[in-house]
Amino acid sequence: MKKIVMIMMLGASLTSFSMFDKIKSEIKWKEEEQPRFGEVKVVINGEPKMRKVIPGKYEIKIYELNYPEELFEKNKFYNEFNQVLKNVDKNKKYSLLLEKRFYDDMKKIKESELSDEEEILEIPASSLDENQRQELVSMSGKLNLTQYLGTDQEFLNRQVYILNQLLNKEGFDENNVYSELDKEFLISELKEKRKNIVENFRKSNFEYFVKESYKNIDFNKFEDDSVYTFDKDIVISEDVEDQAILPEIKENIYLTDFPKDILDKLATNKLKLKRRILLLENNEYQGYTYNEENTVIFINGKKPKYYYGDYKINVIKRKTDVLNLLKLNSNYYVSDFFK
Repeated sequence: MKKIVMIMMLGASLTSFSMFDKIKSEIKWKEEEQPRFGEVKVVINGEPKMRKVIPGKYEIKIYELNYPEELFEKNKFYNEFNQVLKNVDKNKKYSLLLEKRFYDDMKKIKESELSDEEEILEIPASSLDENQRQELVSMSGKLNLTQYLGTDQEFLNRQVYILNQLLNKEGFDENNVYSELDKEFLISELKEKRKNIVENFRKSNFEYFVKESYKNIDFNKFEDDSVYTFDKDIVISEDVEDQAILPEIKENIYLTDFPKDILDKLATNKLKLKRRILLLENNEYQGYTYNEENTVIFINGKKPKYYYGDYKINVIKRKTDVLNLLKLNSNYYVSDFFK
């Protein structure tokens, strides 16, 4: 009997030591975990230098540009944006928040050198259907034509008038008989101008994020209720092994209107993402957290949420007109801290 009791006591002791060692190793792992921040490039007296991120408070500004909807206002925006791209101080750091409309327009211009609205100007006047003719009338509302009404010449003249407006050219004569060749020269000039904007943006030192509402994203549910996908490369799952393998896309995503229940689970590290960096605008949290290799940045909330308590890093959104960028800057990119 004594032998049995001794064996039971020994077994209990070994179990206790095993549990203690496990707890101790977990505590040691937590203590040894180093912040993931690398060195940050800063400019001091015009000289770039690398500096280690030390404990403290950091504010990263992300500027949301006011992007218009009307064609001629967009044209003004493009001209001003290009002016900024050409004149901005290369030593300044800018993280931009782009409306999805602006991002899509830039992609379209990159592909065809004209925006969707501008493509109607390239169509031969004789090939325009009735809807396209009415669209041109609306676009050239300030033009008061008295000749060639109802003919192909009327709509060719309207196309030439709009192109002159977009190119800030004077000398349009509503009584002229403009040709498709006249229009072709203007189209070529406009395409070159648009191509120049896209190329300057590509070569710029601007970091950008694409703003999208969670409500507008194609939301597909898998048969397994624990797995959800939205957009192309974001996956939420309670189990790592359940995550779908989806293609990566290059642009960083900034989401609004995120469901509170999923938001809370992200904040408490109960969900995993198939996504490197995700910026979430919300009313609950401010700060950042990690989940394995994923980074979630909370913007606009009230409750502080910092994965490393000594590193209080906040991304702050500021709205601005495009020309005002020349007067602004931030000391950091978002990517200086979050890769």
